[in-house]
Amino acid sequence: MHKRKKGEYGIFYITVKKYLGHIKIYKYFIPPFASILFVLFFLLLPANATNAKAAPLQSDTVFNTLTGFVYYYGGNYDRAIKYFKREPGDLLKNHYFNYVLASLYFKNGEYKKSLNHIDLALKTKNKKGNTVIKYLILKAKITADTGRLKESIEILKNILKKNPYNLKTLLFLSNLYTYKRDLKTAIFYLNIMKLNHPNNINAYYMLSKIYMTQNQNKKAEENLLSLIKIDPYFKKAYFRLAAIYMLSGREQDAVNTLGKYLKINPNSETAIYQSAILYYIIKNYKASIRLFLNFINITKNMTGLKNNAYFFIGTSYILQKNYKSGITFLNKLKPGKYYIDAKLQEMAIYLNSYRESGEIKYKKSIENIIAEMLLNIKLKKNLRFYYFSAIALTEINDYKKSEDIIKAGLKNFHNNTALLYELGSVYHYLKKGKEARAVMKKILKINPYDADALNYLGYNLAINNKNLKKAKILINRALFYDKGSPFILDSLGFIYYREKQYVKALKLFKLSLKKLGRSATVLKHTGMDYFMLKKYNKALEYLKKSYKIKKSKEVKGYMIKINKIR
Repeated sequence: MHKRKKGEYGIFYITVKKYLGHIKIYKYFIPPFASILFVLFFLLLPANATNAKAAPLQSDTVFNTLTGFVYYYGGNYDRAIKYFKREPGDLLKNHYFNYVLASLYFKNGEYKKSLNHIDLALKTKNKKGNTVIKYLILKAKITADTGRLKESIEILKNILKKNPYNLKTLLFLSNLYTYKRDLKTAIFYLNIMKLNHPNNINAYYMLSKIYMTQNQNKKAEENLLSLIKIDPYFKKAYFRLAAIYMLSGREQDAVNTLGKYLKINPNSETAIYQSAILYYIIKNYKASIRLFLNFINITKNMTGLKNNAYFFIGTSYILQKNYKSGITFLNKLKPGKYYIDAKLQEMAIYLNSYRESGEIKYKKSIENIIAEMLLNIKLKKNLRFYYFSAIALTEINDYKKSEDIIKAGLKNFHNNTALLYELGSVYHYLKKGKEARAVMKKILKINPYDADALNYLGYNLAINNKNLKKAKILINRALFYDKGSPFILDSLGFIYYREKQYVKALKLFKLSLKKLGRSATVLKHTGMDYFMLKKYNKALEYLKKSYKIKKSKEVKGYMIKINKIR
């Protein structure tokens, strides 16, 4: 049957649904497909049904048949069955109508009735020809759907004994063996399909899927390239081929593959979007931006992928250090998949600008972003929002607001150790040592192996020059759980400093700096250590570096002492 065009026999379907039972509507309007069924039905009628006595019966039969098919093609299988079942007993013995009923019951999930009718169709049909194959395939589908795969396979193999190259049978068999995970046999039947039906794309596509699951990407690629030669408009082949190239680390080949599809279908939203993502991955940000902007212009997707496109454009600009354009596009995002990431990126930009310039406008921008996010109910249950907002507020020395954010987060994420550690850090900066230590001890009750909490408690003792023995035990435990941590190495170095083991301390400070790069605290400790070793030039060098990062009265005091000594 031809594929229905948009609007074809649509009025007829609505009319029948509204006025079902009024035969006179057919007198005025019988669409083309109904006329065909009308002729088809009379060809199927028994010869003795043409007498005068049978005339009224023929009129009812036409109505029931046509109405049944209308509901069948409309997807209302219950109603279709109802009208087909009104046929007289003799007609229900006809093989074709039994096949139609079997199809309807199958689509309706009534497998037992479906099987009964297909068996009746096979009994009354001549055992030759393609029609019988069609009936047997339906029977194989019914048995497969009821879990009798072995029986279904036997039916299909029996078809192949007489028709060894039947396309639908080979395809169905390969599907069943794929489902059974017998991929070797599935490949065998698919290769038979390729040999005997070289222009059918199904075998190539299924083989590519199987070979991909077996990590045989080369064979999968070969089948997809052959498929594209047969049907250059088959979109899925291009996307699967691009996926294979990505898995093989051939990103440029993936981009080129989607580019070929875009030449055929330049307005494919999916191809444009995926190409833009690929360009983003291979760091060709200009091409990525161009394609994402094209996607935004043609897509009807008002949120979803359009939202994502704004995010990737904004991030692409940021990665090119064009922060102004980046923020402009990130601000276009509506709450969704990348909304929180966009806001956190904005905060990171403003935070970096604040560190470099100290200008109050950047501090206010960070506070405004957090205030905006607080208005979104969904984001209030997002852990990353609380965690990174608290860190940003701490970085701009707004400790009270940071404390408030963390406490709000802990209402939704009770006993979350990451939030608790940030709370302890805030208390430390607020010089609430007792509260900070209480929080760290709470963390260790939740997780006795938390290296950060152990390090904090140990370092706190060392800073206050109290119980260095206990401090060393705590820090060594922390180092055991987080080997090589530059922060914990610095803490251990500071204990050696307190113990006046300056050479040992210096080694640890240098190791910490090697891993951290720039740290005002570790640079300060290194300078102090050189000072105690009476290497004043070295001490001044490190203290100046520390002071440049963070202005500190303690560091300034050491520099004044060195200048007096020299």
